[in-house]
Order: sequence, then C-alpha cells, then structure tokens
Amino acid sequence: MKFIFKYLAFFAYFGSFAQTLTSPQIGCVSILPNGNITITWSVTPGLGGQFSSYVIYYSTTLNNLHYSQDTPFINNYNTNTATITGIDANTQPYFIYIQTITTSSVTLPAVDTVRPILLEVSQVVASPGVAHLSWNGFSPPIPAGEASSYSIYKNYNKGGGWFFDASVPFNANGNINYDYYDTITVCHAYVTYSVGLTNSALNCVSASDTAGGYFENQNLPTPPHIDSVSTVDNGTEIIIGISSAYSQDVKCFNPGTYSPGNYTQIGTVCTHNRDTIFTYATASPPSAGSVTLSVVSEDSCGNISEFPLPQNTIYTNASYDQCKKTMVINWTPYVNMVTGVHDYQIFCSTNSGSFLLIGDTNATVYYQKGVLSGTTYCYFVRAHSNGKTSTGKDTASSTSNQFCITTNKPPVSQFAYLNNVTVNAQQTINVQWHVDTSATIGGYDLYRATSKTGVYTLVTFVPYTHLLDNIYTDGNVNTNVNEYFYYVQVLDSCLNPTIQTDTSNSILLKAVPSANLTATLNWNNYAIYLGGVSGYTIYRSINNGGFTPINTVTVTTYVDDLSPYAADEGVFLYYVEAIEGNGDPYLFTETSQSNYDTVYMDANLYIPNSFTPDGKNKVFLPIGAYINNNNYTLDIFNRYGEKIFESIDPNTGWDGGGHEEGVYAYTVQYQTAIGEFRQRHGTVNLIR
Repeated sequence: MKFIFKYLAFFAYFGSFAQTLTSPQIGCVSILPNGNITITWSVTPGLGGQFSSYVIYYSTTLNNLHYSQDTPFINNYNTNTATITGIDANTQPYFIYIQTITTSSVTLPAVDTVRPILLEVSQVVASPGVAHLSWNGFSPPIPAGEASSYSIYKNYNKGGGWFFDASVPFNANGNINYDYYDTITVCHAYVTYSVGLTNSALNCVSASDTAGGYFENQNLPTPPHIDSVSTVDNGTEIIIGISSAYSQDVKCFNPGTYSPGNYTQIGTVCTHNRDTIFTYATASPPSAGSVTLSVVSEDSCGNISEFPLPQNTIYTNASYDQCKKTMVINWTPYVNMVTGVHDYQIFCSTNSGSFLLIGDTNATVYYQKGVLSGTTYCYFVRAHSNGKTSTGKDTASSTSNQFCITTNKPPVSQFAYLNNVTVNAQQTINVQWHVDTSATIGGYDLYRATSKTGVYTLVTFVPYTHLLDNIYTDGNVNTNVNEYFYYVQVLDSCLNPTIQTDTSNSILLKAVPSANLTATLNWNNYAIYLGGVSGYTIYRSINNGGFTPINTVTVTTYVDDLSPYAADEGVFLYYVEAIEGNGDPYLFTETSQSNYDTVYMDANLYIPNSFTPDGKNKVFLPIGAYINNNNYTLDIFNRYGEKIFESIDPNTGWDGGGHEEGVYAYTVQYQTAIGEFRQRHGTVNLIR
C-alpha cells in the first residue's frame, strides 16, 4: 500500500507538471536554396531530466490530419535548430510545428504551426519598371522577439552580393502587410529578391525563397523646373534657366521648342541634375515673335520625362501715335511662370542711351506720353514672379526682346497754291487750291478776311480728298459790298497745321452812272496769280440781255460811253474778269470774275411846246432817253378837258389830225430804269 500511495503521489505530481509545460516556440523558418527548410526555436525551460526528444512535423496543407514526421528525433535538450530535408519549399508552401516528448512518454502540445515565407515577384502591368513582391505571413500573431518589419533584400543578375533594399512594416495602419512595390532604377537586369524576418531573441532570420525576373527601368524621371526664358540683347538668342528635377537619376536636360502635339529638341545639357542655363540660337528670332519652349529630363537609361508646363518668351513691340505723341508698347503675356507673374517692368533707351525703368504694370500694354519726334526709342519688358520659386530660389524674371522705333512727324505737303478766287453767277465765291498730295493730308482749313491785313476767321474745314485740286463755294458773302481775302491751311494726318497757301482775293466792282451818259467802272487788282494778271476784260449786259465783252484793259478803271444806247431802257449790268498771264509753274491759266454791278441811267424826256402838222415838225412826240417802254402813256386833252388822243408807244406821237389850231393840254407818264414812275403835264400849241 505504501508503494501504491507513493506511486500515486508521484504520478499526480508529474501529471500536474506535464500539464503546465508546452513544446518550444519556433522563432525562425528559413528556406534554403535547395528547397530544404531550417527552423530555429527557443528551448523550453523547466524540463530538466524529464526531456526525452523534440519531434518536428510538416505538411504541404495546413489542415492535413496526418503531418509527416521528420526523423531522426532530436534528443539533445539544448539543441534549438534543425533542417528538414528531402523537400522543395521553393515551389510550394509548407506548414511546420514541433512537439516535445518527456522521459515518461508524455507528448507536450505544439505552441503553433508556422509557415516559411514563400515569395512571388511579378511586373506591374500598369507601371512598367516596377516589381511587385508578395508573400505569406510567418505566423500570426508574431512571436515574441520577432521584428516589426519584413526586410527586403535584392540581388542583381544572380551575382554579386545581396543588399538590403527596404523595410516593410508587418502591420501598416492596422492591416497585415505582405506587399512591396520596388521601382527599378537600373537600366535593365535580372533582379532577385528575398524577404526576411529577424528574431533578435534567437539571433536568427526567417528567410524566404528567392524569386525575381528580368526588369527594365521604364520609369520616367520627373521633369526639371524651368525658372524662366529670356531673350538675349542681340535679339537672336534665348536663355533658358533650368533647375534640378526631383528625380535623382537625371543625366541630361533636353530643351526644345514646343507646341501642342509637337516637340522639337534643340539641344542637350548633361549636368547630372544640377542647375544650369541653355542658350538657344534660334532660326526664328524672338525679335520676330514669341517662342514657346519646354525642357525634359533624361535619365541614365534614356527614359524621357513628361513635359513640364511650357514657357514662352515675351515678345515686345511698339507703335507711335503721331497725333497724340504717345508710344504704345505691347507685349505677349508670360505664361506658366513659376508662382505666377507679379508684374511687368518697362525699360526704355533714348537714342542709344542707357536703359531706364519707366514704369510697371500688371497689364500687357503701356503708354508712354510726351515722346519726341525724330527720336529713336528702344524698349524691353521684364516679367517678375511672385516671391520665391517652387524650388525656393530667388524671384524668377524673364526679359523680352528689344524693340526700337524712330518717331517722325507726319509727312508734310511740299507745295500749296491758292490758284483761284472768283465770284460765280450766283454771286457766291468759289475758292480753288492746288496741293501736293504725296504726303498724308488730314484736311484743310479755309480762312477769310475783308482786308488783306485784317482778322482772318475760319470759314470751314474741308475734308481731304485724293484730288490735287480742291474747290469750295463760300455762300456767306456779300460780293457787292466787300472784297474778300482767302488762304488755305493744309492739315497733316493729325489735323495739325502745316504749310499754307498764298492769299488771294475776290474782285469787287463798283459801277456808277455819270450825267454825260457814261458809266464809270472801278475795281481792285486781283492778287495773286503766279503767272500775273495779263489784263481785265469788261463784260456788259443791256436791259438784262446777254453779256458781251466790251473791252480789255490793264488798269482797274474804265469809262463806258452809253450815249449810243439812249433809246434803250437804261439798265446796264457789268462784271470784270481778270486773266492770268503766262508763266504759272503749275501751268494754270485761270480767270477770276468780279461781282455783278448795275448802272441805272436816269430817264431824260424832251417835250416840244408846239408843232405844225403841215410844216417841218409834223408830229407832237416827246423825245426820251433811257425810258422803260413797258409803262409809257401820252394823253392829249382839248380845252374842255376831253381826251382826244392816247398813245402807249414812246415812238408814236399826235399829228393833230381833225383838230383846229389852238392850245391843247398833255400828260406824259413813264418809268425810269430803276422802276420809278414819273409824270409830266403841259400844253402844246398846234399851228396850222
């Protein structure tokens, strides 16, 4: 009985001890190049003399009821590593656990089932040149002592040494992470990868199999930063300021001209991603228009970056407003400047002097007022960015081409000649002038005065026509009262006065009757004809009939004998015409007429006091001079007041027929040349 109780007590003690012990914790599982698997575990403390052996089990499926047993058993308690042979873990997954057997043949349960890391490597289709690494987890949860990150190792062309490439956190933002994307930076190579998980407590590494493939670096480098593009003073070259790209592998910068869908490389600068400038001697100079440029990066594998936003040179030109004496400076806007354009500064040089800042603006036009004619002005515009550039450098600036322009006054006519001033039949005045139209003319101002040295006032503005000879009819005149003096001021295209014609005048004629049956005519000289005045022709109209020339004289006075026309009604109308002589350089032969002036001769009536029908004076007939024939009456009355004779014809008198000798009364009514009605009464003695 004692023995039995003693045995039961021992069994109870040992059974309780066995229930508290477990098998070792596997800390590392590594796949060897030949496909075998090496495992490392931590020795379970407390077994002491009760340890018999470690037994390792493995299977290619996790839930297999019958795991293969690795032989031989491991009988050394302090051994903590073993290699499973005869398998190929490079091609399929394996699941492994370890158990401990005591000297009492008690099998202690395994802590967990672990799996070697099996790596797969593929190329990302959407991103050529990027390798996608994916693997399975070692054993969740990660045992104590395991690192918190997987280590990625890389080998090129299956030669040389392995090197650490990246660290991938086991847990990323709460998610188990078994992926890594590696951007290939070599031009082309067979790249082999391995994934490892370090256990610092056991000083071992769980290493995956090796996997890889042939990869080419097809990843585009980032483009450089264009600080600015500027035009060189000579107007035929462009300077491009280039700042480094973000990518490390940039061998060269390739600048080129740019338009949507078209890029033409113009050079290359291989500075290995250092800030630089490039000078472009363009066949289409920036002084002829804006040039758009871009710069791409080229890496050591020949990959070309995308285009950064193109930038264009500023093209500046200017035009001169002669009339406003203002220079209008225009330029193309600078597009895509880093941090944007803050303002544009305008610089000006006068007659090859130094360039001076004359203004700044946010617009693309600037007006410079008060410019001088006959002066050469040169301009350029400089754009400044807003503050620092994106690369932290000082403010960027871009300088335009230089544009020069010489200001001139509007061209002026070389001659202007007032070739004629004449009074027309309507008694208005025609003014005619002859002007050089080879220059640009804006119009004419016509001035008038009533004396040569008097105050001239503007009559009218006459718009420009392309004709050499211009004519204007001045109707606001009284040609019978005043002599008028004219000149024409020629206006340039800005309507500024330039040259003016000489001064010419109308001819004012004054005609007055005299008692001796003459009319005296006086008029002023016509001035001036370039050919001089060869003479004046006097024209006369009698009783509103047609004009006929009666004489040509070289003086300005004339006495006209009107006695031959006493039988007429006494209305005489005159005008004088000046005739230009030879020698006019413009080959004109002009005539200038005066106003019309009328002479009304006073009617003169002689009435006899007797007549003898049978004698020499047979008819009683009043004899008149310059009497209007239309309103004439002659009445004869006897002593009883009875009308015995009537005549309305100044040429028909009373012959006394049928009447005895005696004294008779008469009444004569007539009208003068000026329309005045007169009446005379008297007696006539009829003698037989």
